Amino acid sequence: MAAFQAVFDEAKALLDKGKHFDGVQKINASMALFETEVGGSDSKILREPLAFVEEFMPKMSTEQKAAALQLFKVRGDLMVGLGATKRAATEYSAAAILAPDDDETKAKRAKLESSDKLQKDADSKVPVSVLTGFLGSGKTTLLNHILEAHHGKRIAVIENEFGEVGIDDSLVKGGSMA
Repeated sequence: MAAFQAVFDEAKALLDKGKHFDGVQKINASMALFETEVGGSDSKILREPLAFVEEFMPKMSTEQKAAALQLFKVRGDLMVGLGATKRAATEYSAAAILAPDDDETKAKRAKLESSDKLQKDADSKVPVSVLTGFLGSGKTTLLNHILEAHHGKRIAVIENEFGEVGIDDSLVKGGSMA
């Protein structure tokens, strides 16, 4: 088994769990290992994926091309999960160069392009909710419920806690960033 494969499997598992930030860290490590395997360096696969594919595709074996295709598709999926649609489009474009007839890549690119058009038409305002209340009124419970729900939305939490001892920061259950 290639050195990058185990890390790739971890990234894919994190993607399946919806842990996109952690998944990006793993897929980046996996892609760096893959780049070394095919003779590249300087993280070109991460910084300039299209140039990397153009340069190294002729040197890759059939198995390496298939692996690179999967790497780019998973990284694209992770980027979509983080809301980085422009970067996801770049990843899917690199995958499309590797396998122009891959239906899954075509579908992902089409979905991404249609969602980009919808987002351009949407209002550019960012919704904000302010959660306030008296001590013991259930603010932390409500916040934990919102954070644990799978609603497909990205949520940022800014906590402003007064007092000498922080209580809510240890009670708020978040992802790996909490």
